[in-house]
Amino acid sequence: MELKGILESERIKEAREGFTLAFQAYLTNKEKALEGIDEELLKRELRRIKEESIKNLSMLKVRAIDNLRKQGVQVFEAKDSKEAKEILLKLIPKGEIIVKSKSNVISEVGIEDLEGRNEIVETDCGDFLVQICEESSVHPVTPALHLSVDKIVKAIEKKFGVKLEEKPEEIVKWVRGYLREKILKAKVGLSGANVISSDGGIFIVENEGNISLVSRLPEKHIIVASIDKIVPSIQDAIIICKALAIYGVGTSLPTYINVISSPSKTADIQKQTVYGAHGPKEVCLILLDNGRSKIIEEGLEEILYCINCGACLYFCPIYRQIFDNYGYRYFGGRGVSLVSFIFGIEKAFERGLFYCTTCSACKEQCPLSIDVPHLIRRVREIAVGRNLTTKANFEMVENLESVGNPFGEAVKEGKIPDKLYCC
Repeated sequence: MELKGILESERIKEAREGFTLAFQAYLTNKEKALEGIDEELLKRELRRIKEESIKNLSMLKVRAIDNLRKQGVQVFEAKDSKEAKEILLKLIPKGEIIVKSKSNVISEVGIEDLEGRNEIVETDCGDFLVQICEESSVHPVTPALHLSVDKIVKAIEKKFGVKLEEKPEEIVKWVRGYLREKILKAKVGLSGANVISSDGGIFIVENEGNISLVSRLPEKHIIVASIDKIVPSIQDAIIICKALAIYGVGTSLPTYINVISSPSKTADIQKQTVYGAHGPKEVCLILLDNGRSKIIEEGLEEILYCINCGACLYFCPIYRQIFDNYGYRYFGGRGVSLVSFIFGIEKAFERGLFYCTTCSACKEQCPLSIDVPHLIRRVREIAVGRNLTTKANFEMVENLESVGNPFGEAVKEGKIPDKLYCC
């Protein structure tokens, strides 16, 4: 769809209305969450952790894999999405119910192959609502940002024959009851991870409590995470978890921080360790590269400093107008930069590589001060080197070469050109 059509679509108009409400609540909540915190100190510490982590990623990955395997976690490495899918198909028996929590990396991998052979139930409230409304996620933390209460209630009635009052609390109450039944029947839990410490901890942050259930009740818990989630220590991981709460949803701490280091176990009988007590008998971790090593090789490692809090999106003038149409699986300027390595420069070009205004609003709001405009310029250079550029850019360069200014015809004093270009 052309930009004009996207901007005028009812879906995007509804998304803007929902976003306006969410944005005001986010600002208020984040301000409260930062009370008593030295924000500049927190930002410097976050930056230090990620710089050190990405710089030493190869060594930290080896250490993390070694420690997790010693603790009984099955660790698999996948160079790309294809390998990750193959591993998932081997680990998950055909026909089993899979209860899944929110995960950007699982979305990146794509689990269409599983959908044909297993029932997959989204357990994050927002993802579940997006699923039953036959929609797509628009935000990494708040996926149902664009869905109105009225639309959600109508979708539930149509799909399940249940009529609810148009109240958020009524929707949540019904969702809780429905998903609990599914979770109790499932043999496989599927989740992502927010951080992995090289000393052997897998950290998953949540507010709803669904991940606690998904990671504990099924017999097998499978975690899919990207290699850039690895940090040196548990202490570093906790700092990132705190930042995710503040900048992701506007709370001083997450409701829950799940730290998983092994399958469930007990040594209560003569100090003999037995795996598979009340929690999962198996914990499997798939570590995904999928272009991230290439990002580091290209000198664009700052793309990987991101903790996926989504704070930048609230302030991006492009995202605020077209939402998930700016990026693919990952949104905004940083998302497009990442997309160029995961899905290819052509996909990045198609999904908004040249939309960014380089205004730096994202950089100002990012808890790690990631210089997204600089990254965008670098990725654009790669695109132009492969003859991928916009018609407007092509015309501007052609005009400069032919008549010495970007507007084409000689500009008359006091007159505004018919076309204006942004440099």
